[in-house]
Amino acid sequence: MATLQLLTPNPNPFYSVNSPHKITHSTLSPHGFYLKAQFKRPHFIKHRARIDHGRGQLEGGYWVNEAVKKAGDVVERSDGVSEITLFSPCKVNVFLRITRKREDGYHDLASMFHVISLGDTIHFSMSPSRAKDWLSANVSEVPLDGRNLILKSLNLYRERTGTRKGFRIHLTKKVPTGAGLGGGSSNAATALWAVNQLNGGLVSEKELQEWSSEIGSDVPFFFSHGAAYCTGRGEVVEDIPPLIDLDTQMVLIKPPEACSTAEVYKSLRLDQTSMVDPLHLLRKISADGISQDVCINDLESPAFQVLPSLKQLKERILEANTGQYDAVFMSGSGSTIVGVGSQEAPRFVYDENEYQGVFISGATFITREQNQWYKDPALNTTASEPDNYPASAV
Repeated sequence: MATLQLLTPNPNPFYSVNSPHKITHSTLSPHGFYLKAQFKRPHFIKHRARIDHGRGQLEGGYWVNEAVKKAGDVVERSDGVSEITLFSPCKVNVFLRITRKREDGYHDLASMFHVISLGDTIHFSMSPSRAKDWLSANVSEVPLDGRNLILKSLNLYRERTGTRKGFRIHLTKKVPTGAGLGGGSSNAATALWAVNQLNGGLVSEKELQEWSSEIGSDVPFFFSHGAAYCTGRGEVVEDIPPLIDLDTQMVLIKPPEACSTAEVYKSLRLDQTSMVDPLHLLRKISADGISQDVCINDLESPAFQVLPSLKQLKERILEANTGQYDAVFMSGSGSTIVGVGSQEAPRFVYDENEYQGVFISGATFITREQNQWYKDPALNTTASEPDNYPASAV
């Protein structure tokens, strides 16, 4: 396998534009990378469901006030930490290579994942009833039963640690579903982090990351520091230093239609994928930044077969590009098209009736500090989580 030279040409510590704290590149990875990386409750009106899901009970409902659960890492206490509100950011795949089909039917991949500033907000608090979770959301399409990855995370944590505490959770959803942005996986990772804090930090981040692969292949990535080279099914995560300036802008454009990941993989033909060494792509990004030729996604072609209008959308964006985008590519298995270089979508997306209902959002790349969760860069605060959080076990 090819080896990598030092990827950071400037030996000085990297500073995030959204944080005064520095990330020090101190440890050399196997691939040559230097690493180290009181709210008031609104009126509740919609439906309420009570579901028995095995190890306890779940109650669910929807909040209609969008202002509830204001984003930011807010913590309230009585004896120890009893409530916590966390930002749950999504990700993009800067490149995504599919390297082989495994005997178990899954595919191995090699991808550069990066967390971005678009995200949900999740509020967690101790439930008065033990072993009983209560989940609510601001949108009706979020499942409130055992299918929800947040609830799967809470159950997994209880199984592994033997704790019996139940939780009340409110999810303020901003990341679209079926978008290839890992919104549900981020919610699962955020839930594991939160419940560990609310239980006094019983286990280490490494253990949480290892457990999280049982929930989904993308979940372990969010326990990186925000940028990672992922292999296997995505669950093998190698932290890398940020290779892209965090103030780099992008626009996310997602049509109302979602791509079925299963259908995309079913349409995948390995003989039609790129043959470029993914480690070469990493080296090139480190040396030259993002460009169209490094943002390869082997799932684009099969996704365009599943959803032909998505191919047309990407082609239209490329035709309208007058230099504002350094690269235009699909994230994950779709259906989000990413334009890196500007937070503005092309004019035709706003003007033409064909694109009514399209989701559009600007974003930037973000990372997190060690032993802290991700911060919402939209908030003008750098002290969201208190310094005397219970430390995770090591």
